[in-house]
Amino acid sequence: MSGQALTNRGRYLLLIDILGFSQLVRTKGSDEILGVINKALEAFNRWERLNGSFKTIYFSDTFLFYQEQQGYGDWAFLDSYAIGSFILTTLLAEGIPARGAISFGSFEVHNDKSDKHQVYFGTALVEAHEAEQAENWIGITILPSAWQPFEELNPGAISAFQSEKAWLMREAGQVLLLNPFIKIRGWHMYDLMGEIDAPYLEWDQPDFPNEIKAFKFLKNATEKYLTEPEPKGRIAQKYLATDSFIKTIFGPELYDWACKISS
Repeated sequence: MSGQALTNRGRYLLLIDILGFSQLVRTKGSDEILGVINKALEAFNRWERLNGSFKTIYFSDTFLFYQEQQGYGDWAFLDSYAIGSFILTTLLAEGIPARGAISFGSFEVHNDKSDKHQVYFGTALVEAHEAEQAENWIGITILPSAWQPFEELNPGAISAFQSEKAWLMREAGQVLLLNPFIKIRGWHMYDLMGEIDAPYLEWDQPDFPNEIKAFKFLKNATEKYLTEPEPKGRIAQKYLATDSFIKTIFGPELYDWACKISS
C-alpha cells in the first residue's frame, strides 16, 4: 500500500493484553475469570460510548480498540493515546496488570460470507502485537507508525508533548513510552494552589481516582518485589521497570505527591 493510500485507508489501533492471564486460567474458577474480563470490557465500553469513533474487539486475553473510520486524522492520534491512558489506569485500578501498543496502518474488519463470524487482519495488528510482546514492563508504547504522521503535520509537536511529560522517547526504535498518569500531573498543580477541596478519591471521578488506585497498585506490587533479596523473574522485572519509568517521568516531587495521595 502506498503512503497516500495508507494515509487514506489506515486506522489507529490500540492493542492491550492482560498480563498473567494464562496463570489466571490455570488457577482460578470460571466466575473469577469472567469477572476480570467483564471489568476490562467495562473500561473499553465506557470509551466507546464517550468517544463514538472507536470500537472494541475482544478475544482471550487481548483487546483491540480500533478507529472505526478509515483515514488519518490528528484527532485519531490524540484520542488513541489519551483513551489508552484512561483504559490502562482503569484496569490497573482494578488490580489487572496490562501491556499494550498503539500503531497506525491497515486494519480490515469484515463479516464472513455467512455473516456469522467477524474477520480482522492487517499490518497495524501484526505490528502492535509484535511490539507489545517484545516489551517487559506494564504500560503502553506508541510506535513510529502512529506518531510520525502526526509529527509530519505538526512539526515539533512530539518533542513539545514530551516536555509536558506525556511520554518519553526510547531512542532504540524511536518508541514513545506513554505516561498514563495525566490526571495526577495536572491535579498536582491545582493541589499546590489549594484548589482541590474534596478527598482525592472523590475528585474528578472516575479518572483521577482510577489513577490514584492504579499508582497504588503498581507501587505496592513493586515494594513487594523489592523486599526480596534479589528480585528475579520476568514478573518482578516488569514492575521494577515500570516503577523506574514512573520515577523518571514524574521527577521526585510529583512521585512523592503520588505516594502521598495513594497511601
